[in-house]
Amino acid sequence: MNKPLTEHLRYGSLNPVPKNESRRTIDTILSHQSCRTFSDQPINEEIKQLLFAAAQSAPSKSNLQQYSFVDVVSPLIRAKLVQMFPSTHWAFDAPMLVFVIGDTHRTQQINLARKHEYRWEQTDAFLNTTVDASLALAFMIAAAEGLGIGTCPISKVRESTDSVASLLELPKGAFPICACALGYPKNQEQKILPRLPQSVVIHRDTYQPLDLKEIDQYDETLNRVFGPPKSRYPEKFGEPEVGTWSDNVARQTAVLERPDFRDTCERLGLFGKQGQQPISD
Repeated sequence: MNKPLTEHLRYGSLNPVPKNESRRTIDTILSHQSCRTFSDQPINEEIKQLLFAAAQSAPSKSNLQQYSFVDVVSPLIRAKLVQMFPSTHWAFDAPMLVFVIGDTHRTQQINLARKHEYRWEQTDAFLNTTVDASLALAFMIAAAEGLGIGTCPISKVRESTDSVASLLELPKGAFPICACALGYPKNQEQKILPRLPQSVVIHRDTYQPLDLKEIDQYDETLNRVFGPPKSRYPEKFGEPEVGTWSDNVARQTAVLERPDFRDTCERLGLFGKQGQQPISD
């Protein structure tokens, strides 16, 4: 009979439980943690191809596969990214740096070649490609961590979506969703970040009201494991007596971030009118 495994760690249990070889894949997923410090060991091309194959094994809406990856190896492009996002320099110095691209451009090129008008409602199309790309990234992350490679997705690149799209020479209809830094961890032992309890996230049949006591308990769990977090936007909201996850959630979402994102996506060929002609450039 299988013993309980790392799901205990995932929800902040004090008692780690031995792993079981028969559930190695599940253990890898449940042990996920972001990695921000990488060794100098390179990721060879064979491993890269394997990771991209894993990414392409993810489910895809109608098998449309509306995503692409840009594997950034150019020192010049990486240097420009460091200039654009200096606080995230560690990601752009990682052994492997991949940009995850939502890609309706390829679909529209196929429509153009097959002489069919592209008529998808653009907000739904945007969601479809974003979900497809996100699933592919999740599969890549799981495969990488199964090989002992650390990963960290980077959403900060959307703070300059226009500039990133220009730097990567993305055509219209393609947009950067995020980047992902990959590499062999420099420090192997890291704590697993507890997630919200299933009682908060999992609903049976119908959506249930939030019990804020469980959020308070989750705050306590995180502070016990990692200590109080650094508070967000202290210059705007001041410093709390004790920082918590939920206080930071409220602080972060009380400030408008990336206000020009939709306008940028429109310039990149997203959110166009239904029935528009396929992009030809």
